[in-house]
Amino acid sequence: MKILFGEKCIGCGACTKQCPEVFGFDREKRRAFVRPDAAVEAHAAAVRDAALICLTGNIKITES
Repeated sequence: MKILFGEKCIGCGACTKQCPEVFGFDREKRRAFVRPDAAVEAHAAAVRDAALICLTGNIKITES
């Protein structure tokens, strides 16, 4: 599983609430990001849920 995190983040924090193990929030930039050391596969269900609830559709998931 790979996360494609685009530039449309509005900083609502929905993904960070849904899956804080994978998504972090940069208060300075006021936007979310994918943690570089995240165990994405271990939190696959929560990552998919975060992609579904993203208000801007910024989070895309590929199964490669």
